[in-house]
Amino acid sequence: MERYLDYEERVKKLQKMVDEVCEKIKSGRLTLGQAKKEAALVRLKAEKLLPFEMDKFDLIYMSRFNRLIEQFLLPKLKEDLSE
Repeated sequence: MERYLDYEERVKKLQKMVDEVCEKIKSGRLTLGQAKKEAALVRLKAEKLLPFEMDKFDLIYMSRFNRLIEQFLLPKLKEDLSE
């Protein structure tokens, strides 16, 4: 039971980190480079928290980061370049 709780705590910690980065991306306050760096840092932390779950992390969270970057940052970048 203790092992299960520890796992659940690590998952919650990871979800909180992911949510924070997602909010930063959606806010538009990050540059493309900063957003990619934040996502990479969360991935590194995830490797320490849940090393055997990285395939799921990449499938779920990295794709989420990429989608948010495409949705919120790339249009802004294209707009800035066209001005």
